Amino acid sequence: MAERMVSMEVRLAIAAFEMVDRGELCVAEACMDLGVSRDTFYRYRARFAAEGAVGLLSRSSRPKTSPRQTPRQIEELVVRTRQELLDAGWDCGARSIHARLDRQGVAGLPSPRTVHRILVRARVIEAEPAKRPRSSFRRFEHAQPNGCWQIDGTGWHLADGTLVCILRVIDDHSRMILASLACEAETTVAAWACVETAIGRHGVPAMLLSDNGAAFSMRKHGTRSGLGEFEARLRALGINPVLSSPFHPQTCGKKERDWQPLKKWLVAQPSATDIAELQRLLDAYDVLFNTERPHQGLGGQTPAERYAASDKAEPKTGPAPAPVQITQPLVTDRGRIDLGNGIRLCIGPEWTGQRVTVVRQDLDVVVLHGNLLIVRHRIDPTRKHQISGRPRGRRRKVASDRS
Repeated sequence: MAERMVSMEVRLAIAAFEMVDRGELCVAEACMDLGVSRDTFYRYRARFAAEGAVGLLSRSSRPKTSPRQTPRQIEELVVRTRQELLDAGWDCGARSIHARLDRQGVAGLPSPRTVHRILVRARVIEAEPAKRPRSSFRRFEHAQPNGCWQIDGTGWHLADGTLVCILRVIDDHSRMILASLACEAETTVAAWACVETAIGRHGVPAMLLSDNGAAFSMRKHGTRSGLGEFEARLRALGINPVLSSPFHPQTCGKKERDWQPLKKWLVAQPSATDIAELQRLLDAYDVLFNTERPHQGLGGQTPAERYAASDKAEPKTGPAPAPVQITQPLVTDRGRIDLGNGIRLCIGPEWTGQRVTVVRQDLDVVVLHGNLLIVRHRIDPTRKHQISGRPRGRRRKVASDRS
């Protein structure tokens, strides 16, 4: 234990007491020099006479009894519940502990802030400096279940170190996990299988949000290079596929945050030896997460309770129209341009080396050079090489070639 040091103020007080006792200084002068009242002077003088210099050291102002202090059995329950949540792989902060005990109907349960103080007093956590208040964050969520779903994938290692993929679909409004799939890699086939499972369980959503992964969208050189199979299947069901901005994971923030409790929970379980065993763990986690774990972002409701609390949104009837895509490819030496998805259109060798503008909506294509219409074309999906159908004749010179 550290030694209790005697401060300079204590030494001066001792000297003043001795001078008063010897008659060299009156009490009024001593009080003025020390900056204390006469009552305080006599109280400390009595302490000094009874205990010596130790009696002048600062004493705790804590009352002898604290009638409003949380009962010891509640404090022990809080600490025990934290350990149970920690061992099970769940969040074990003060808010999570409070939500767990509140659902258990514990009488006399203190506030989440008091739960935090109990944990600090028990020395199971360390007090952290003040953080940005939660009220300063601007949250957004869709007004109805099935108004927007989010899909994403993450990597996970099996017991032997094999890297596999976990795909998951969640509902933006309720954070409910709609489907999880363990697979070998993040592919379009696996992503669509996960979406099909979610649709079979919960119906068709109005919108599906994803990042720019190749399994969800076809992109090339930072721009859309054609309607991918995943997006085409969504639009056929009337679902509007929406992509987040590149290098901006905050758009899919709910989905990105959703991986943290899953991975924490999986670490607390025996490692899966194969994909089938990992799938069983995912299915068990989904049930626990949706029905038993109160969600802090939902005011203490479970995702299943939030999902069932209001009517579901519905997609528009009929297939959703394909988005208009505008690209500016360079015509190759054979007079061809790339339309995406491996499809090339021949517009004539006289346009070789020119930068043209391609406007595409689904299978309809318009090719322009400045304000000049070169060709209108309907893509044949069964062919990789398309011919524009423009009658061949003498090669024409464009204005840029003459200059």
